[in-house]
Amino acid sequence: MDIVTSLCVDDARHPASYYDQLQDVNADGRRRTYWQCVMVLFGTSVRCNPEARHLLYTNDQAPTRWQGVDYQQRLRDIGVEVRQLPFEQFQPPAGASRKFRNGFYKLEVLRELAAPAAGAHSLLLDSDCVWSRAEPQLEQALRRGRLLLFDISSEPDTKIIDLSRRDMGRLYHQIFPDYPTETPLHFGGELVGGSRACLAELLRELETVWQRILTQYPTEPPRFCNGESVYDNDEYVTTLAYNRLPGGWTDASPFIRRIWTAFRYSDVRPSDLQLPIWHMPGEKLQGLAALSRQVLQPHSGFWQVPLPEFGRYLGRYLGVPHNPWQPQRLLALAHRLPTALQLTRRLLTQ
Repeated sequence: MDIVTSLCVDDARHPASYYDQLQDVNADGRRRTYWQCVMVLFGTSVRCNPEARHLLYTNDQAPTRWQGVDYQQRLRDIGVEVRQLPFEQFQPPAGASRKFRNGFYKLEVLRELAAPAAGAHSLLLDSDCVWSRAEPQLEQALRRGRLLLFDISSEPDTKIIDLSRRDMGRLYHQIFPDYPTETPLHFGGELVGGSRACLAELLRELETVWQRILTQYPTEPPRFCNGESVYDNDEYVTTLAYNRLPGGWTDASPFIRRIWTAFRYSDVRPSDLQLPIWHMPGEKLQGLAALSRQVLQPHSGFWQVPLPEFGRYLGRYLGVPHNPWQPQRLLALAHRLPTALQLTRRLLTQ
């Protein structure tokens, strides 16, 4: 099994898009944040999946040294293969994507994972995921000959940020009049996996969808009823494609959950400790940043804690399922405090 993630940085051809959890972080800070996430994802996976091959695809060609540590070299030291890959075929048109533009880079990676020279089975994850334990059944699911997808569907008419599945279906029918469903299932972008053949079939569908949108909407992108462009989230395009695929799929929900751990809002469950993969979108600047410092130290507790206790060790940093006022999380918050104070001073003097 190949365990894969991607890291895409903004380039000179297109302005930076909106980063929901990184609104007040500059370009270099975002780069470092994503490299920290990658370090934690692969550190946890190396511990839980030592037999897997680990691959990072990135378009970042700048040095990755912060505070005397070369992040790329550290990744190679723990067995991760770093591959350069340009962001070209699935780059949204200029001005069409206001946010999450770099998420479409994952489609470039899927093209690589579908190539004849790719591994037999691949699992592509967002970089802000962590592995809490090994899960043999997940690899078995990859080998069943069907795509492994993460169904995050709500009820057909339930509005999530002013958009329901039925609303999504209306736009998809506008793009494809023969679209197969009025209420498409909504699949999360944090995970997709399968055999090379399955991913090749998916790639063909993604290329069809991409070309149809570019051809049918050459000047103004198609928009949902809430005003968002189809390019404002890679999930909009992949969900459109997934629901058009004729074959079946395997639900990844037994293996992963999108977990929110903010001090103002948390949906953590005690049962999350039993999941092998946690997607932690709200922890980029806190728990994942703190854990990255542990991963970078070869003799830290991260590398020494016994695997049966690994999930609880991670949870003390990430708030799963512990109270948010755990000492490790308070230390992570304190580490961010100088940056927050600098930002406040800057705002007050403007």
